[in-house]
Amino acid sequence: MKISILLTILSALFAIAAAVLWFVSAVVKTPESFNIYVVRPYGVMPLSPMGATYLGQGQSPDLVALAGALRRQSKFSALAAGCAGISALLQTASLLV
Repeated sequence: MKISILLTILSALFAIAAAVLWFVSAVVKTPESFNIYVVRPYGVMPLSPMGATYLGQGQSPDLVALAGALRRQSKFSALAAGCAGISALLQTASLLV
């Protein structure tokens, strides 16, 4: 098999992998609404943040779920971009040999 044909086949495989990874990234579910729970601190805060009243620490399981979904999306998008880059390099190499 000629090297240019092998490089073209590899390029096509990486292009398909990129498309699949971007599809997976696009269908990651993210929460539609976020509940935030604020608790009053035990101690007194010496300064008010930006002139506002400090109510306490906030936490939200929904925002934690969103952060996880965004990390998954980012991971799949980065892998897809890498596959697309490899595909482009292989295609370029197949034209040069």
